[in-house]
Amino acid sequence: MKYTVLAGALSLFSITAAANQTSFLSYDYIEVGYTRTDIKSNDKTDVDRFGAPSYGGYIINLSKQFSENWYFTGSYSQSSADYSSVAKYLSPPLPDGTYSSDVIDTYSSVIDMELTRYSLGFGYIQHFSDVTSFDYALNYGQLKVKSDAAILYEREFAGDVFYSSKSSYNSSDTSDVFAINAQVRHLLTSKFEVNAGVGYERLHDDESDNNLVLKAGLNYAITQRINLAASYRYVDEYADITATLRYYF
Repeated sequence: MKYTVLAGALSLFSITAAANQTSFLSYDYIEVGYTRTDIKSNDKTDVDRFGAPSYGGYIINLSKQFSENWYFTGSYSQSSADYSSVAKYLSPPLPDGTYSSDVIDTYSSVIDMELTRYSLGFGYIQHFSDVTSFDYALNYGQLKVKSDAAILYEREFAGDVFYSSKSSYNSSDTSDVFAINAQVRHLLTSKFEVNAGVGYERLHDDESDNNLVLKAGLNYAITQRINLAASYRYVDEYADITATLRYYF
């Protein structure tokens, strides 16, 4: 009798383990893909005020469940925004009257900006059914903004440049990021998952306020282990659009 019970228990364990390995609500995965960040109102990174493009680059996400209800999560991304601008101004006459008011001052600038982010955290999972789960996570990370700029100044008269100068500068700012998030994941079908979340984020500097975080995503199963994942994450100061290829292990 005890062998029968043992065999049944082992069989049930095997079935459960196989289900966990192939479940699209699994928290054991790694994903790599493209991310775009639109900055709205952060003085250190608001390149859009100059008409610059959004930051674009790559992102790597990792999630690993280490007990029945607890999991670890990590993320790393690096993106950049490169742009140039030209401004021309009519100069007033020189004091000795040598040049007329059609002297033109031209400022040409090329600016490269790089945005690097990483975060580490852990979370708690609640499985409400085979197709629905909730999770809650605490995260700590850093955001680093690096910029390099080159500026060319030229003064011209009647189409000829008679004076020019070049200058360059670079800067770097790093902020700690603290976040807490709650998320629901739900399988609409055997191939489609929808998820949505809400949270709170704080950049630990003198310029940022507490930020509300809203997130929505959609996953499509290509195979039992490979998914296409897309998400939109809105924060008061910026927004992220991400598309990744996810592998469940």
